[in-house]
Amino acid sequence: MQQELMRYLDPEASAQIFSYFAVQNWTGLYNPSLSAFIFCLVSEMENFIYTVLLFTGACRLCPCAGLQYHFVNESMTWTEAQSYCRGNYTDLATVEDTEDMMMMVDITVQQGYKGLVWIGLYYGDTWRWSIQDNNSYSHADTGFRNWSQTQPDNGCKNINEEIKEACVMINNEGSWNDAGCSTSYPTVCYQENNAGGIYVINSTGRNWTEAQIYCRQHYTDLAIIRNSEDNQNFTSQLTGNTWIGLHRDWVWSDQNSSTYRNWTAGRPLNNKASCAVADISQGGTWMDKDCGARFPFICYQDNLVLVRENKTWKEALLYCRQNHVDLVSVSSEKVQRWVREKAGEASTPYVWMGLRYSYTLNFWLWVSGEFSCYQSWSTGNGTGWCRDEGGRRVWSTGAQQAGEEQKWVSLSEDTKLNFVCIK
Repeated sequence: MQQELMRYLDPEASAQIFSYFAVQNWTGLYNPSLSAFIFCLVSEMENFIYTVLLFTGACRLCPCAGLQYHFVNESMTWTEAQSYCRGNYTDLATVEDTEDMMMMVDITVQQGYKGLVWIGLYYGDTWRWSIQDNNSYSHADTGFRNWSQTQPDNGCKNINEEIKEACVMINNEGSWNDAGCSTSYPTVCYQENNAGGIYVINSTGRNWTEAQIYCRQHYTDLAIIRNSEDNQNFTSQLTGNTWIGLHRDWVWSDQNSSTYRNWTAGRPLNNKASCAVADISQGGTWMDKDCGARFPFICYQDNLVLVRENKTWKEALLYCRQNHVDLVSVSSEKVQRWVREKAGEASTPYVWMGLRYSYTLNFWLWVSGEFSCYQSWSTGNGTGWCRDEGGRRVWSTGAQQAGEEQKWVSLSEDTKLNFVCIK
């Protein structure tokens, strides 16, 4: 019986196996760690277990989508570590949340090390707007600058130089200067609305961080100035130097937009030290260190691959299994973010995922065997039924939108698209 079952490699055929045993007094138990359904035959005379391995005909663990961290127990400078990670993996480690940080601590401790390790965070040399980290902001035009002559005059030229003036103020003539972020000035906040937004001036003196907190609590964020017209809108109302939202900040080596921070109390010191280490002995809290110091480090490997070839869903599935591991499964919002990033680089309006509808079981399933309740369907999709141009019912498979809202859609499996594999 086991040999007969193992010939089913097609996902729908595997679903039919499940249906068969359901009516033969078998109980289907899903085991996520083995990517298998265990069918238990219950009878008065005997109890025994058969394991039917779904989809591949071979026992393997479900691939872990997204990122994998790798501890390198070799002391290097931050720049050397960055080059090593880019040459052997993807880049120095980016941390998006506490879960990521705990994964990094675990893999490091498992290899017997509990000291300081480089991560991919460093003090960047690029000016950015505070509002760019605010999810409510919808505009992309952020490149306008109106510096006073000789300004900015104290920003960092590279990651090893001293940093003092990392925040920006506007004077009553509309010119900009960089300044120390701890200095106290009035504040210009920005409130986004359907008409394009308004500026609100508050005369209370605050340092830049306090000003940012105030504006985010009461409005949208610190002021963003997109053009000369914006710059002139409120200049006449200013009585002196006033904070706006432009600043330098810590950035990730791979240019990830993650705003997660895990600084040790009192850090960063905001001096010459401008690269970040995680202190494994303290649960992974961060400190700023001179980039020329030498420490072990943590790299990450991006396990997702966008294939810019147009294939049907079955062709994409076969390609991923022959060249990588499988079509990607999306089990959480974090994995969904990574897939969105890949999809944004596609040459087709959608990209295939490893999602397929079972008409026998009447639900969607991941062909990797991974179990997840997470879903991100676009309105009107995910119902399970799909018809071709002739109106015939066809196999319905799941794809990720490459643009627009970047949600999931259900399409005919014969549609030819780019696709995302996990490796």
